[in-house]
Amino acid sequence: MKKWIGISGLVVGLVASVGCSGREEDRARRDAREEQDRARRQLQETRDKVRDELKRADQQTREDLDKARDQLNHALDQSKRDAEKAREKLRERED
Repeated sequence: MKKWIGISGLVVGLVASVGCSGREEDRARRDAREEQDRARRQLQETRDKVRDELKRADQQTREDLDKARDQLNHALDQSKRDAEKAREKLRERED
């Protein structure tokens, strides 16, 4: 009788451990999925931040290039005016 009680206790323990391990596997899968989802969200957030930073950097570069082009054109115009004044002075001296 004690032998049967011992065997039945062992069988009940094995069945319980199989049920628990199945739940643990489900929990582990669910946790892994949640972790993957979290990682995907973080990756997407990082990707969005990098895109925004690149857009801002691109816009700043365009503004800087526009400003430099304007300054260059202004300097070129000033140089042309100075050259024209110098020509006028030379013509006046020749006359």
